[in-house]
Amino acid sequence: MLPSKNSFLDHVKWLRKAVAAEQAEFILAGDSMQALVRKGNMHWRLRPQFLITIDGTRQYSSTPSDGPQMFAGWFPYETRRWRLASDKLAFKHFAQSAGFQVPDHDVSPTSQMTDVVVKRVASSFGTQVSGPYRTAQEHTIDPSVGEYYERFIFGDLVKIWFWNAEPICAEVDRMPYVMGDGVLNLRQQIIVRARYARNYSDEESRELVKGCAPLLKYYGVTEDTILPRGREQRIEFRYGSDLMHPRNRRIVDLQSDPLESWAQPIPEIGKTLYGAIPGDLRQHVVYTVDAIRDPAGKLWLLEMNSNPTLHPLVYVPMMRDLLSNAAQPSVQDLSRVTSSLEPAQA
Repeated sequence: MLPSKNSFLDHVKWLRKAVAAEQAEFILAGDSMQALVRKGNMHWRLRPQFLITIDGTRQYSSTPSDGPQMFAGWFPYETRRWRLASDKLAFKHFAQSAGFQVPDHDVSPTSQMTDVVVKRVASSFGTQVSGPYRTAQEHTIDPSVGEYYERFIFGDLVKIWFWNAEPICAEVDRMPYVMGDGVLNLRQQIIVRARYARNYSDEESRELVKGCAPLLKYYGVTEDTILPRGREQRIEFRYGSDLMHPRNRRIVDLQSDPLESWAQPIPEIGKTLYGAIPGDLRQHVVYTVDAIRDPAGKLWLLEMNSNPTLHPLVYVPMMRDLLSNAAQPSVQDLSRVTSSLEPAQA
């Protein structure tokens, strides 16, 4: 069974597998959760990352906390950022110029586009994304805050992990949906599905249903609609929503399995995007690309992320490259490091 990025034990098991394949070992520092990988008298210190929520906003931290958090992997470097991973429009223009498919987009408040979502140039975790709308004029954008229109493409949500130029794996998620039972209305069904992930207060439930309203309107239903038994209804399209569920997810090993037809462009995508990363940030780097696979099997690229949750399948190529290069700057004599595993700064 392939590992889940949301399972801490899967992270431990696959890091252990990766270092063992290189005749190395690792230990964890309980206070900081840093991982010390060692081979002979050489070591590599891996920085942990946690996904936390502060005042309703999701963000990453390298320091464990007492509040709710999710483990997001170990990295061999501090946070890295570059323009194509921080500016969604810059990414789209670059990807399009390289011959890859990206959704149509427009920054004009008077756009005449149809079937659109509204996004911001800089945002993450699916925040500051609204819609979809049948026409752009249903929701006027404010370009001064980086808003733009993007064509809404129905399909599966795809996230692809790369180590340097090498595609490692992908997650393919169905857009969240509910199945009518002829009894519960859509408001009730949305709340039931959300509680698969965690408990929701009444206020949180109202906000969640409110966030689904534009999509329901797009499909001609409301929160009060009672679907006939067996009818399927999409209720969300944004990646990272609590309405997503692992049972609707498929993990694709892009290293071991033959590439499916929709995945054929992925190696060239990695090669092209890796070449666009600034040279001083390019060595030993993890990044992801978000995309939509439409019903015809076409892959539409949405954005690039320089600081993603790390998938456990990345540890094997990561350790292979790190442990085969003893001359890298992060390697130190083991006798000097044991006492240096102090908590990292957020």
